[in-house]
Amino acid sequence: MGIVERSFMTKEDETLTVDPETGDYYTMKKVSKSKNILHDELPYTKLFQDNLSKLMELSNPALRVMIYAMTNAKPIQQTVTLNIPDIAFACNLASSTVYNAMYELLDKKLISKKLGSYIDYWFDPNVFFNGNRLRLK
Repeated sequence: MGIVERSFMTKEDETLTVDPETGDYYTMKKVSKSKNILHDELPYTKLFQDNLSKLMELSNPALRVMIYAMTNAKPIQQTVTLNIPDIAFACNLASSTVYNAMYELLDKKLISKKLGSYIDYWFDPNVFFNGNRLRLK
């Protein structure tokens, strides 16, 4: 199923204490507590609902290429590798259809070409993302 329980130790605060008899300072740290949480280990990509209308306007081939991009996005990155022959094979589309679908995605600003590469594209992390957007550097 992919959902497992993970255990981890929580960090507690340190307290500075003064010995009333000697006036010495001591640092006291609370013993950590063990906490269990459920974690989904299966790969996932977040699809944000605010931009769902952009995806609904796509043609069938462009939507298939977009889904391919979403499933191949690496965690915590804003680029994806879109190699036309690989997409054509995976999506069961002709290469010319993939080119047209890529042009549509570029035109709708869902992806943009990365300078210096012919197969790497930036994608809009406000449409979909793999990971936590807050961890982007």
